[in-house]
Amino acid sequence: MRKTQSSERKRAVVVLGSGGSTEFGAPSTAELTSHVLENCSTSNTVGKTGYDLACRRIYDTLVEYLEGGASAVNFEHLFHCAQEMLSISFEPSKTTVNEYRPILFPFVRRWVAFNEQEALRRLVHRIPELLYSKISEVCGCSSISLEPLSRFLNRLQRGYTTRIYTTNYDDFILQAEPSLFHGFDSTPGSGPRLFKPETFWDSFSEHGVFHLHGSVHFGFGIPEPGDVDLNVLCWFNDRREARQRSAHFGSSERKMDGSVFERSALITGLDKLSPMQQTPQSHFYAGLTRDLMVADLIIVIGFGLSDLHIKARLAEARRRRHSPPLVFVDWWPGSMLCDTRWKQLNRKEIEMIHSLLILVVGDYYRRNATQPKPGWTVAKDLSSAVWDKGFLEFLSAQEDFWAVLAQLRSVENINELAKEALVGSRNPRIEI
Repeated sequence: MRKTQSSERKRAVVVLGSGGSTEFGAPSTAELTSHVLENCSTSNTVGKTGYDLACRRIYDTLVEYLEGGASAVNFEHLFHCAQEMLSISFEPSKTTVNEYRPILFPFVRRWVAFNEQEALRRLVHRIPELLYSKISEVCGCSSISLEPLSRFLNRLQRGYTTRIYTTNYDDFILQAEPSLFHGFDSTPGSGPRLFKPETFWDSFSEHGVFHLHGSVHFGFGIPEPGDVDLNVLCWFNDRREARQRSAHFGSSERKMDGSVFERSALITGLDKLSPMQQTPQSHFYAGLTRDLMVADLIIVIGFGLSDLHIKARLAEARRRRHSPPLVFVDWWPGSMLCDTRWKQLNRKEIEMIHSLLILVVGDYYRRNATQPKPGWTVAKDLSSAVWDKGFLEFLSAQEDFWAVLAQLRSVENINELAKEALVGSRNPRIEI
């Protein structure tokens, strides 16, 4: 039986994005996009499913459409376009009930260039397969030591019940701290480990890591006798076994507008909410909401704030009556204060201000900031701090983190204080 932590201990919630993994060797978005394009372009299935042609058509259209051309297109765009076009391109028969009639079909029936259902369906399955194989391979051959990460997690757990929610597919966190509860049956050995909702919710006082968008340990297992669901998403301790089970061969899942989405061990694309209604992600998402609303400390690492369903939960947690301190760990080429001074802020920096109420970004807010240690910028109200040298450097200088953390505090009615600051800024560069 796992050891539980006292419910009276302070709680830390860590939200981990791609910037928390790429420095350990995980492929970047650009590298994964190149991997998908290369493998889809060299397909030997032309004339069978034609997904390579569908991929090329989508890519070429987006390159022409998006500002920035090829540099603006990534694998999530490709997946999203294929998934959405597939979901609305099915022409129902006259006897099809309304719940299974894609509501947008009559508006797009004349658009036939992409109406190649089998090619789109294969592409929707192929992209997650390519992501899965690439990341699973990297997880077994990282040359970066995980010892600093292990040391950081161990010390964090000594002071807090630590709950980590990651958008990454890799298992570097579990390699650094194998004892973390991951939501599934953790019995040693091979074979599928089932997700038990009751066990997950009883684990509220345990240290854990939860993969919001899937993991290289996820795969579809055969249900046990008595189970009614087919192709249940399970955990496999062996990544190789999980990879063999990563493809879903069941039917599509219906959405409320009559369209469908294809199940996958990994969630990608620009609309993640529909697949996140499946088990176990629906429980992870609810757990994230609960954990953030009672957290004593929030740490955001390498997260670009583009996933709206996560950003909204962080924003709500920051607007609690007693707002917990927030530490934002990321990377800027120079320093955060210098790189955001006298320039147009990017989307992440704007969201840091408006969603997370980190009022130390940009030239106006410099007066609200102090820099107690190299790489650190701390809000004068002591409600937030920003590290700007990347995650690996953060781990290398983690003693400075504990010194900065000792200065931070919860702030009452932070929303009112933020409103005064935002109204007083008169700075058009930060308007959304």
